[in-house]
Amino acid sequence: MASKKRGRTWRKRKKRTRERDSRPVCQGKDKELINLQQFMKANDFTGCPLKPAIFPGTGRGVMAVRSIKAGEVIIAVPRKILISCRTVLSSRLGIELKKWSITSRFTCAQVLSLFLLLEKNKGAASFWHPYIRSLPNTFTTPVYFTETELNALSPSLQDKARDLKKELLHAYNDLEPFVASSLPELDSKFTFDAFRWAWSVLKTRTLYQEDCKSPYLSKKEPQTSTLVPMLDLINHSPSAKARFGYNVNTSCYEVRVLEPYRKYDQVFISYGFEENTELMLKFGFYVPRNPKDFIKINLSELFECLPQISDDERKNKVDLLFDSGLLSNQTCTWNGISWQVMSVLQVLASNDIDKNSVPSMFPKSNPLLELCQFQIARYMMPFRNAALSTEEVRALQAARTVLERRLKSYETTIEEDELLLSEVQSPCMEMAVGSRVEEKRMLLHALKLLTQDKPINSY
Repeated sequence: MASKKRGRTWRKRKKRTRERDSRPVCQGKDKELINLQQFMKANDFTGCPLKPAIFPGTGRGVMAVRSIKAGEVIIAVPRKILISCRTVLSSRLGIELKKWSITSRFTCAQVLSLFLLLEKNKGAASFWHPYIRSLPNTFTTPVYFTETELNALSPSLQDKARDLKKELLHAYNDLEPFVASSLPELDSKFTFDAFRWAWSVLKTRTLYQEDCKSPYLSKKEPQTSTLVPMLDLINHSPSAKARFGYNVNTSCYEVRVLEPYRKYDQVFISYGFEENTELMLKFGFYVPRNPKDFIKINLSELFECLPQISDDERKNKVDLLFDSGLLSNQTCTWNGISWQVMSVLQVLASNDIDKNSVPSMFPKSNPLLELCQFQIARYMMPFRNAALSTEEVRALQAARTVLERRLKSYETTIEEDELLLSEVQSPCMEMAVGSRVEEKRMLLHALKLLTQDKPINSY
């Protein structure tokens, strides 16, 4: 039986449904956020063209309530409602820290975490109560991962994630004697879970301000961390164009956008030129198809794919590669395997390249660099009409082998991961498996670029 043909009315309804599902949901009636905005306005905040909203794909962020021009300052948070080391040192906690500094000194992250816990413990009596109430109750950073969730991370992330948990535990244990001696009102509530929450607030939401340089705090890390209410609601995008920082002339922490936004757009800032590994470790999220993302490839992996090279030849060629600066940026990205990797493979696979032959072939300042660029451009052309030499075929095959071995090094296939991702309930497990899937997709994409007749930089 033929299916019923759907008409114009059905298509219009379908279009409206898609548009509705993709729209941000304004959080203008959220009690905690209303209280935060009232608190800020009562403390010289003049408002901004932004409102908190829930966006498909990114969750809570900020939405433009009107058109925003490039170059416009969209938010200016007064110094009096910033939380920095200066804030801590001017409080009662600061007095106790100055006394304790004779015994030992704590880092900026430790004292700011303690300050948050003390203010949270005060409840509604705290000046910062509206801001603290607006903060998340939990996070998806690795310090919240169970052992099972840590094991679900990519192998390259697991050791780094465990190091972060060790760093947190050390910071907590380091503070315990001070809290027991100097902060009796917090002693019974100074648990590892409570400290982990405060520590995570600091690690995921602080921005840079001029170094406090207090003699009462540790010099192991800069005293530059600052919490900025409202601004920390703005999400990250690797392509965002904005400048932000403390303006000494206005005594405000400001964000100036360098690109326009339309009404209802989500407004972004960039947390830095971060690959997904750093975003996962620092902030507990990853960016799908992140243009800044990369996977490092070790020189040993390249040698394993060309095992016929003798030890003497290997040493000769490594010295040559090192002298020519080609051993940097050995990576795989969404643009494919880096040309530096291809350069190294070209040199390793060639019988004609050595310290004596290269300068005579390309007699400029960096002859090997020129040779590699010339040869790779030739055999990575869109239409590859030129017949490839035996060495060139070996280099391309070795590049494919490197990527295939990387994919096989995971304990699960991408199909198994995608199935698991559709079933997981834990937000931390979702992040762990999702970031692993993203790595595999990048490797598969790079492998595809090496096996089709398209230029390597076409994606």
